[in-house]
Amino acid sequence: MILDDARKQVVTMLDDPDGQRWTLPPPLSLFDVGNEVDLAIQSAAVECVSAYVHQGGDFFDVIKNITTDNDGTYSFTNEAAPNVPMMVESCSYRQGDYFYSLHAVRHQDVQVSLNEVVDLKVKVVYTPDFAGSALGGGDQMNYSQIVGGQVVPWAMFDMWVCSVAAKQLTPKENEANSQLDDKVSMLSSACLRAPDQPKTVIFPRQQHYLNWGPSLYRWSYVTRDSSVNKTCCLRIHKVRIY
Repeated sequence: MILDDARKQVVTMLDDPDGQRWTLPPPLSLFDVGNEVDLAIQSAAVECVSAYVHQGGDFFDVIKNITTDNDGTYSFTNEAAPNVPMMVESCSYRQGDYFYSLHAVRHQDVQVSLNEVVDLKVKVVYTPDFAGSALGGGDQMNYSQIVGGQVVPWAMFDMWVCSVAAKQLTPKENEANSQLDDKVSMLSSACLRAPDQPKTVIFPRQQHYLNWGPSLYRWSYVTRDSSVNKTCCLRIHKVRIY
């Protein structure tokens, strides 16, 4: 959905299509402190994506190959916005043509630091960030990173975001709006029940490593790592062998 269309949809849901109470912002005040409509859309996008992802939805997953720095760390904030992970779902170690799935550990459980460059494949969900992506009024809203130069549309989800944004703005007049409440509930239910892809998979079997070395690696993620002066930092570790 185009941002300008989302704004109009929000005020329409508020029974204020003329913008008498919620004035639509001018083009140059995107996500300004006084821009209530855009701020509500941004907040609603984070709320809806978070709810969908934590229900197990995979529509906003991004799979990408990354290479760590010499200290075995990688900062997602070096990427284009949105670049703050909401969830790092998986991490695989690449060795030649093979990928080996790695187990995760909490940073406080790290045993051995890794000081080498590592090639990885990660699956991550980003926190929607319209302001950080320099979104204009005539641009498409996208809740994740753009891949292949295309935005994958989901009209039902757009409407859910708009309805939640409208719901956030209703306290301004403190008016009961059962129709809007029903719309939020209906759209939420429709989106949260969207099936993951593929729906079924083969039962996992014991993995036999062609090379046992990758089985010793672990990964962790922290938002702030002052030891390497990085934010949104993925780190690769090795298991200590006694």
